[in-house]
Amino acid sequence: MLVISPCSGTKRFDAVIGPEEIDSRERTELLMEYPDAVASAAEMYTGREHEHIESAVQQLSEFANVDWRIISAGFGVLPAGTEIPSYECTFSEIEQVRQRAERMNLDVNTMTNNELVAAVGQEKNIPQDLRQILGKGYDLVFVALGTKYLIAAQDALTSIPEETTAFAFASKGSKEFIGDCYWIPATESERSQLGTTWLELRGRELLTLVENIESQRNLEQMRENPEGTRHLCTLLC
Repeated sequence: MLVISPCSGTKRFDAVIGPEEIDSRERTELLMEYPDAVASAAEMYTGREHEHIESAVQQLSEFANVDWRIISAGFGVLPAGTEIPSYECTFSEIEQVRQRAERMNLDVNTMTNNELVAAVGQEKNIPQDLRQILGKGYDLVFVALGTKYLIAAQDALTSIPEETTAFAFASKGSKEFIGDCYWIPATESERSQLGTTWLELRGRELLTLVENIESQRNLEQMRENPEGTRHLCTLLC
C-alpha cells in the first residue's frame, strides 16, 4: 500500500534555505551545512493535515505494509525517513514558481500558471519518480494532495498500473487533475460533516477512512468496490 501526501508550510525548525539554494545545491551538501535544522521528512512537517496523515499511516501499518511518500516542492518525492533541512518553498505561491522556472531556463512567457507548476515539478523529477514508485505494483494507493501538488504529479497519476486501485482526496476544482484515481470528494459537504478546516480536510478524511477499516478484508473490499469507499471517509466512529 502507498500513501502520497504533500509537504506543509509549518515545519519543526525555522527555514534556513529558500528555493534558489534548494534548486542549485545537493540535499546532502545542505544537510552538512545546516545540521541543527535537519529532521526526517515525516518529522519535519508539522501541519495538521500532515499530522492526520502520519496517524493514518501508523494505524494502517498495524495490518498492512505501507510505504509513505511526501511530495516536497523543494526536494521532490521523499520517502518519509529521508532527512532534509528546514526550508521555505511551495507550489502554492505562483510568483515563486515563476522565478524558479526562470532560473531553470524555462520559457515562462508561454506558460500558464498550471503549466509552470507542472514544468517545475518535472525539473524536480516528481512525476518521473512517482511513475517509478507506482510501477512497483501496489494494491492500494491513497493520494492526499492539494491542487498545485496534483498538477505537479499529474503525469504519473494518469499512468497508474491496472492492478492498482488508487483513491484521491480532492476538491471538485481539483478533480480534473487526479488522473486514474477514484475521486474521494473533499468539498464543503465533507468539511462540514467532519467539523474540520479546509487546511486539514484531506488528511482528516484519510484518517477517518483508516479508522473505519477493521481488517485486511476491508482493504480487499475497497479494491473490489472502490465506489463504496467514499462513505467511510466521513463516517465518524
